[in-house]
Amino acid sequence: MKPFVLFDLGETLVDLRELLVSLGANVAGKYPALRPDAAEIVRRWIVEGSRAMPRDAGQVFVPEFEVASGVMGQLLRERKVRVTDAEAGTILREGWDDFETRVRFVGGVTEEWLKEIRSLSAGLGIVTDGDRENVDRLLRRLPLAPYFDVIVTSEDVESYKPNAPIYQKALESLGAPAERTLFVSDSAQDLRGAAALGMATCLFGRPLIDTSSDLPEGSLHLADPRGLAAILEQFAATGRFPQADAA
Repeated sequence: MKPFVLFDLGETLVDLRELLVSLGANVAGKYPALRPDAAEIVRRWIVEGSRAMPRDAGQVFVPEFEVASGVMGQLLRERKVRVTDAEAGTILREGWDDFETRVRFVGGVTEEWLKEIRSLSAGLGIVTDGDRENVDRLLRRLPLAPYFDVIVTSEDVESYKPNAPIYQKALESLGAPAERTLFVSDSAQDLRGAAALGMATCLFGRPLIDTSSDLPEGSLHLADPRGLAAILEQFAATGRFPQADAA
């Protein structure tokens, strides 16, 4: 019996560091006086943008781009730049356009690896905090879509991780029981949300935004994507995912 696998997208499968390079160059080009601070501005933008998303139960959903534009606008205004959130959003769009031309997988993720993981799985899904437009643009640039049966964005369900709806939508679309599913992400926060629904979890990739080490009990941690195949093979043989304390 093969397992199901759900993946986060950014920094788990797709390298986001090039996005920071593109945004930093755009900020420096538009505002030369900020050139020395550009890298720090975009580093704060990605961290504070993630924190600003309405993740708490009961909060009204706001699209990621709107949140991100507001955070970038605030960071620029702190530096005495007169800019509206809409103008900050243009900076983000231009940076994304440049990033998209150079987007790549994180280290160790290749088409050959994706083919192997797909062959060892009953179904694959992507579960990502992002607006559908931007996710679709990445899927047109990177050969990801052919390997995944389900792709769910926060905009699709109007809910961000670690809240249940985004995970539940993916599980339902795959017809996947939570106990037969492994959730893979670079974010401990994402993993905690998946574990709360009964999924096994695996920290994977290079944490860029959420550097917490507060993983769910028994969560696995892979430094190399190639180790995932053995985890899936063990489930197929035993019907159980390995636990971190036994790994």
